[in-house]
Amino acid sequence: MTEPDLPVRLRCSVSRTTPHSFQRRNTLMRIKSLAAVAAVAVLGVGLAACSSGGDSADSTTLSVTASTNDKNALDTVVPMFEKANPGVKVNVTTSALDQYQPAIRTQLSSGTAPDVIGVWPGGGNAASMLTLVPGGFLADLSEIARVDEFPDSIKSVAQVDGKTYIAPTSFSGIGPIYNMTAMEESGFTVPTTWSELMQFCTDATAKTGKPAFYLGAGTSWNTQLITYALTPTLVYGPNPDFAAKMADGKATFAGSEWTTALDQYMEMVDQGCFEADPLGVSYESSMTALATGETFGATFVTSGLAGLRAEAPEDTKFSMEALPATDNADNTRMAGAAGSAYAINAKAKNPELAKKFVEFLLSPEGMAAYAQANGTLPSIPSADAIDSALTTLQKFQQENKTDPWMDQLWPNARVQAAHFAAVQNLLAGTATTEDGLLAMDEAYAQGE
Repeated sequence: MTEPDLPVRLRCSVSRTTPHSFQRRNTLMRIKSLAAVAAVAVLGVGLAACSSGGDSADSTTLSVTASTNDKNALDTVVPMFEKANPGVKVNVTTSALDQYQPAIRTQLSSGTAPDVIGVWPGGGNAASMLTLVPGGFLADLSEIARVDEFPDSIKSVAQVDGKTYIAPTSFSGIGPIYNMTAMEESGFTVPTTWSELMQFCTDATAKTGKPAFYLGAGTSWNTQLITYALTPTLVYGPNPDFAAKMADGKATFAGSEWTTALDQYMEMVDQGCFEADPLGVSYESSMTALATGETFGATFVTSGLAGLRAEAPEDTKFSMEALPATDNADNTRMAGAAGSAYAINAKAKNPELAKKFVEFLLSPEGMAAYAQANGTLPSIPSADAIDSALTTLQKFQQENKTDPWMDQLWPNARVQAAHFAAVQNLLAGTATTEDGLLAMDEAYAQGE
């Protein structure tokens, strides 16, 4: 996503490693291959799945389980796969996140898991790659067609010790999504430097009485997105080994350019870039404000586009752009991460058909259809036509100027929670940047 057999055969991981030592060694290995980090999950990505079990009964039946968030995409690609393979039947089951995570490891341990399963890139939860590989639950996908074409940012959360265990099908980004219809009507252009961003914030309020951006900090997970959009340029691009140094105890949040990122976050607040009292505004309200032109932008995950379009007047144009952090536009980077990802159960009842299905998901036609249905980009850069709102993200992806979401390689979910609290406390005026980053360092030091 065991040993070499015939070339056509699937390799299965059977190695058993103490989870603590495995996690530390491979966290270092993966991070060092980064141009720097996966979330939430902001959760903006939200993979989950549950199944009644691996019920493939013959060579023409395949069982697949995935998140309900991926149902539309699977409803698109599964018929394509079945049409290309006459006589094959793919049984798909989906369920919500809270049902999936407690169940998947039990299913894998008992041998009842489906042939193909949805798995989180990187680590951080019970259904993530780094949690499942040590138990020998996932097949080695290193010989699957096209896995060697993944960009470094995808490989870093799909591989362990140079072997690929998951197949991410999509690529999601984080950045300000602009209502380009509202921008053009007011005579504004997208800022590409920090100084231009500050001027845009001033001009938006002065000329229209509307804030340049909505923040929606009343929804805790939404508070992280500005930092995630700034740190690729400030931290992980200039210092691609930063995450590896953190894992090795040689770097900290408080002693790094994370300080600059949070300071600039608060500078945006002081400049009047956001709505009044953002702590009292939800993610949903910020989406409505952007969709209806009450603001010009909001920093979201790519998945927010579908919701925006559902609320916006017909023909409203949107565009996801990079959030500049310096006055050198050439240095600007974006946060981009592996989205929906699939693994093959090491005890799959139909491993050859499972391999064929995963190869189809990674094929140009399968990946394009999946991405279009899910409102994302293909995980392997493509020159094919895409959602026009994602043109800039695609350009940054093709130029290898993206960094994975940093929480994908943090050792525990407490770091992310400390990040939420840090931003909310800063907005409330009850803590300093240093306070917040020291709390994040403390959470990081607790390990798994």
